[in-house]
Amino acid sequence: MTYIQFEAPKHEKQTEKKPLTTKVFEGVLDVLTKFIPKGMPDFEDKIDEVKYWLVECDNEGFPEREVGLDIEKQVILKMPFKDNYGYWTDNNLLLDDFKEHFVVAEISKEAFEQMWELYQ
Repeated sequence: MTYIQFEAPKHEKQTEKKPLTTKVFEGVLDVLTKFIPKGMPDFEDKIDEVKYWLVECDNEGFPEREVGLDIEKQVILKMPFKDNYGYWTDNNLLLDDFKEHFVVAEISKEAFEQMWELYQ
């Protein structure tokens, strides 16, 4: 296993005007998502608050578990946990992709586990 930490990517706010068809389509999607189970029902509203991610990757480089920390480095979420699939564990990125797209620092298993256990 490999354990990494990196700063959360910034979410850019779009300021350009959208065509009416795009607005209608997004409205329909909003309605539909009310009836489709979410992959992170407990943490959907906390993702934007994450400043740092800790990610555990298996020997093949696949993310297994993740911990989200806020700006004060307090644990605000962990996944997978209960009904929450995960943010990074539910995509196609591998360890090498994280290293290519983010400034990654390796951390110890103990440091990861300590943060993992803080969220109950």
